[in-house]
Amino acid sequence: MGAEVIDADFHDPVGVVLFNNSEAYFAVNPDDRVTQMIIQVIVMPEVTEVEDLDVTVRRSSRWRTSMPLS
Repeated sequence: MGAEVIDADFHDPVGVVLFNNSEAYFAVNPDDRVTQMIIQVIVMPEVTEVEDLDVTVRRSSRWRTSMPLS
């Protein structure tokens, strides 16, 4: 089963297409639960482009470290 994205303005019924890629028989009966749906909010924040970033304690070194700040 592959994944698909359903847009917010989609109003038709949603179905599932199943493929058995195995040589073993697999029965799917009426009312069997055979798939999952993930509902995800897509956030599109407003972005502000800047020329340069201010130097901060975190950015004072080019290399990141896991050492605590003193």
